Amino acid sequence: MVKFLLVFFSFGWLRGLDFLPPLLLRLFLSPLLWVSGSKKLGLFSGNDIVWYSPMTWFDSAGYQAGVEALSTTPMPLPTVMNGVIGGVEVVAAFLLIIGLAVRWVSLPLLALMGFAVLLALGSGDILTAGKNMLMTHGYTDATVDQLTLGVMYFIMVLSLFFMGAGRFFSVDWFLHRKLQRSIDAKAKAATVATSYDSDPFDLDATTDDNKI
Repeated sequence: MVKFLLVFFSFGWLRGLDFLPPLLLRLFLSPLLWVSGSKKLGLFSGNDIVWYSPMTWFDSAGYQAGVEALSTTPMPLPTVMNGVIGGVEVVAAFLLIIGLAVRWVSLPLLALMGFAVLLALGSGDILTAGKNMLMTHGYTDATVDQLTLGVMYFIMVLSLFFMGAGRFFSVDWFLHRKLQRSIDAKAKAATVATSYDSDPFDLDATTDDNKI
């Protein structure tokens, strides 16, 4: 009875599904980051896109719109930072969808989300500028308070940082599993070699014990 209550209240029987929360967070955040980053970079927003010509993938007008939106905030060097932020979001979207380096890519995302929260916490013109920037780059629901959105996304990314990419459906999990097996195999081989070297039936070991 005690064992049943322990298993029932600990929800240990749900551990087989513990990959779902990080997977769903990744699938939710990845499209949002892609939309936000591609808009900042003017990626695939032009009318003359040729798939085999990367130079046509970027629209200068779209990039300039992102620079103008960022220039209304306290962010320094808006022309450069627009490209940096957009690039981080696009790369993060790709890494999240495949589950690669999720914890590492969460760090710059946390910085971006923290900046968005600070904008929302600002007063007067800073708050207005932050709302305009967020509405232009990735968020389309004007009825949701931007501070709430910023905090919500910050918590989501923070959760991914602590949980990681999750099992089964991430490159991180497969790489960790492969590396762990390699380490275990080397450790096992070293243990066998050590056991062989310290064999009490070895003639050298017997001779060494008798040495003064």
